Amino acid sequence: LEKAERDRSIEANNKFYNPGIRDAVERIFGVDMKVPKGYVLAKQEEDFLWARYEYPTASQGFFVYSYPYEGPESLTPEALVAARNRFAARIPGPSDGSYMTTSDAFAPGYRMFRLEGRLWCELRGFWDVKGDFMGGPFVSHSRVDTLNNRVVVAEGFVYAPEKMKRGLIRRLEAALYTLC
Repeated sequence: LEKAERDRSIEANNKFYNPGIRDAVERIFGVDMKVPKGYVLAKQEEDFLWARYEYPTASQGFFVYSYPYEGPESLTPEALVAARNRFAARIPGPSDGSYMTTSDAFAPGYRMFRLEGRLWCELRGFWDVKGDFMGGPFVSHSRVDTLNNRVVVAEGFVYAPEKMKRGLIRRLEAALYTLC
């Protein structure tokens, strides 16, 4: 049931996506990712892109980043979390000097899987804002770009206090599966 729902969301993302963000992801990272319509580009740098969708009482976001591949140790849970924290710090929190980080309350879940012949790593956990009181779930997919000898990571996160987050994070995860 979960896979059927994800496949339905992937099909919708393949039809109704934001072409501006898709073009930016392709230009910066050389990969294709179909971010759903409604997202706006919040930040764009040579190795980092952040898009967000703001609701009155919730927020969803994607960020894509890359860093050098230095062998299998680049895909360990510790290396992925360290890279995530370096890049997530570029997403500012609501207070001066605050920024996103991986929550240390629970270690993120980690798994490796194959999709269309490629090896992927998934992190699933919680994020916090250093210097403020915010947080929520995240899911990230990482893969090695062998042509450019780097790790490319796409991540989705949700902030929705007092709301159910399962549906929101699953829609984000479906968009991550469009990364190729």
